[in-house]
Amino acid sequence: MHVLHVSPYFPPTWAYGGIPRIVHGLTRSLSRQGVECSVWTTDACDARRARVPRDREHDGVRVLTSLNWSNRLAYDHQLFLPRDVPLDILDDVDIVHLHGHRHLLNNAAVAFAGRRNVPYVMTPNGTLHRHERKVGAKFVWDAVFSGRIPGGAQKLIAVSRAEAGRFVRDGYERVETIPNGLMLDEFEELPPRGEFRKRWGVEGRIVAYLGQISPRKGVDHLVTAFAGGGIPDATLVVGGNDMGGLGTARANASSGVVFTGLLEGAERLALLVDADVLVYPSTDEVFGLVPFEGLMCGTPVVVGGDCGCGELIRHAGAGLLVRHADVEGLRQRIRTLLDDRVAAQAMAKRGRAYVESELSFDTVARTHAALYEDVVRSWPR
Repeated sequence: MHVLHVSPYFPPTWAYGGIPRIVHGLTRSLSRQGVECSVWTTDACDARRARVPRDREHDGVRVLTSLNWSNRLAYDHQLFLPRDVPLDILDDVDIVHLHGHRHLLNNAAVAFAGRRNVPYVMTPNGTLHRHERKVGAKFVWDAVFSGRIPGGAQKLIAVSRAEAGRFVRDGYERVETIPNGLMLDEFEELPPRGEFRKRWGVEGRIVAYLGQISPRKGVDHLVTAFAGGGIPDATLVVGGNDMGGLGTARANASSGVVFTGLLEGAERLALLVDADVLVYPSTDEVFGLVPFEGLMCGTPVVVGGDCGCGELIRHAGAGLLVRHADVEGLRQRIRTLLDDRVAAQAMAKRGRAYVESELSFDTVARTHAALYEDVVRSWPR
């Protein structure tokens, strides 16, 4: 079976959140399990271009890269405008898997699927719902370009029960729930404890946030929780790129807050290893990989109660949940994990065991492969 995966961003692009990491991990595991995978993406990096070959192999997966007309438009406005569509060089595609919503790659890929008479499935990963920014523009975009694409998918894949419920309420019928996965080998050799502290000159206990900084992520509330000595003898480290929320977070910050910007690779893991508590106070988040990455590094977590990851954290008994924008609740839960290290480490241990048994990409890829087989088998030829 040959699966074409379509995503506007792919490694080495990390500034766009979890989808590049997810597509990479899924296609790598599928390839190792004998499923042929190709990826069509763009040269999005951040506001710059990713300097990669137009046709390359990445971890056993063929990757075709189109140049964007403007990577500034892509980064600032999520407007991906590929200059070319190289899909006709692919032979024997059996199914197309769309990742994300509201990008023109999906439109071109659906047209390609129609010409080849092959089905497509779609994983919006939180992008189908109109929320947070540019809601009016999203409405117009759906009306003109993308509105019919989700309904044409043979399977609309939700990554949490919360997202699946929203799909059903919105009238979609062919819904499947498959959680996102993690590449467990990334956590086999972790940086030594203390490396991040030394590099950044941080002393004492660390409370960390890692991810994009936008209003929905709740970083401003986390910063406020530290104001006026609210969590004494601890430093808040905020690692992530600005997606419209940095100004507010900085305005609320006290001297005990460190903003690092985007962290990648070993430096990202070094923060997770050194953190005493990882906080992910987001709202309206269909999944959220970062808390599970923290658990794999042995770090206890506080997460937003309405996040998709929150339902799994609750099920596994792997952390504490908090309501979005509840500043006092954030303070209390952070203090609990800082003060009771025995209970905190027990949660982290349960969380790591849950990730290893339920959320490895090997497990997630097998579920996807079975879904592809079912869709292709029932597709009229």
